Amino acid sequence: MKTEMRSDKNLLDRSGILPPGFSDEVATFSRNEASVFSLRWKVSISFSVLLFVVVGLLFLAFMRFEWIFLSREGEKRAQSLASNLAVNARDPVLAQDDLRLGPITESITLDDDVRYAYLMDHRSRVLYHSNTEKTGQVFDKGVPMPERGVIQVSAPVVVEGVQVGTAVVGLSMNHITDAMKSTAVGLILPLGIGTGLGLLGIFLLTGVHVRRVELLEKAVQALGSGNLDVRVEDRSMDEIGRLSRGFNGMVSQLLRTRKQIEKNFKETISALAEAVEAKDAYTRGHCDRVARISLALAQMVGLDIERCKELELAAILHDVGKIGVQEGVVGKLGPLSQDETRDMRCHPDIGARILSPLSSLQKVGLYIRHHHEHYDGTGYPDGLQGSAIPLPSRIILLADAFDAMMTDRPYRAALTKERAFDRIREGRGKQFDPRLVDYFFALDEDGYVDAVYGVNR
Repeated sequence: MKTEMRSDKNLLDRSGILPPGFSDEVATFSRNEASVFSLRWKVSISFSVLLFVVVGLLFLAFMRFEWIFLSREGEKRAQSLASNLAVNARDPVLAQDDLRLGPITESITLDDDVRYAYLMDHRSRVLYHSNTEKTGQVFDKGVPMPERGVIQVSAPVVVEGVQVGTAVVGLSMNHITDAMKSTAVGLILPLGIGTGLGLLGIFLLTGVHVRRVELLEKAVQALGSGNLDVRVEDRSMDEIGRLSRGFNGMVSQLLRTRKQIEKNFKETISALAEAVEAKDAYTRGHCDRVARISLALAQMVGLDIERCKELELAAILHDVGKIGVQEGVVGKLGPLSQDETRDMRCHPDIGARILSPLSSLQKVGLYIRHHHEHYDGTGYPDGLQGSAIPLPSRIILLADAFDAMMTDRPYRAALTKERAFDRIREGRGKQFDPRLVDYFFALDEDGYVDAVYGVNR
């Protein structure tokens, strides 16, 4: 059984200890990873409404312009007809020749758009009206107001500088209305196509810009969940680009701060371990070796990186409870008495209680508490058996026991590697997890055990 082990650096040196809730995952968001959120629809709808308003105003403005243009053209034509009628009717009006006034007036109404035409004398009496029923009427106030939907224009009938009558022509506005309808129908298709393309462009362009905001939002959410490896890729020079770069700078600063905190935390952990080893000169380097062997076994077993970190901390601090054991017991020359043994066996529980105030080290304390539980249930403090013992605790037990065999103790000299291996085999299924024993010997085949103890093969 072969495996690759990282013997030069442990997990704490490589990636540090993360506070609770922090993730080691790298999350770099690019523009094609964001989903569509409501902001895109809000912006799209806002711009779509604006587009409809602009198109509507342009349509109304164009129709208004055409109405004014056609009305002025109609007035010009009516004025021309009225002027022609006034010129042609000068002599008949002066002579009040009804026989000649009729044909002159009727000739004006031959065009379809002329609603009516009539001639009045200077006393506002209708000499001839295209609607013969109105011939002979007298208008007290001069030329009356035009009928609805009619452009009415009057022209004076002048003979030798004296106004002897008035010529009036009324043009129907139906031709203007028909032209307006034709124009409106003609504009519907191009305006509809233009509006549709505009809506599509708004949606696509809004998606491009809003997606950048969405990416930034996702990055903020990731940061809020404790992921300090998040970054936002946006090299644009606008406000969102500057905000993204500012966010990345802030995260980088937080990451540097976290690394400093992790460094301080690791130094604190190391100081605790050294305090334990200082109490027992025979265990110098013991915590570090146990941590290295434990971490290698954990990686072979397949523990995830979080549990590996927790296990490594537990291995470093597994004997921290000895701080609470009486001075004469730790490092005593010779065998321990029954009371001293009972006192020494309290150190796993003491270690767990020492770490209990630290919320981020609750699992570490649990692993420390059970690192002297035997696989067959004969260990302490709770007499757990088999899989009821946390796997990290079983790993630390094996690494701790092997290192104790390989180093000098107050009551005996260090065992040879072969004799220590024999003891491990004897404890397989009793003191130690059988599967972990197999992995341990696989480590030795890879030369990792010799590397930890500085043995050249």
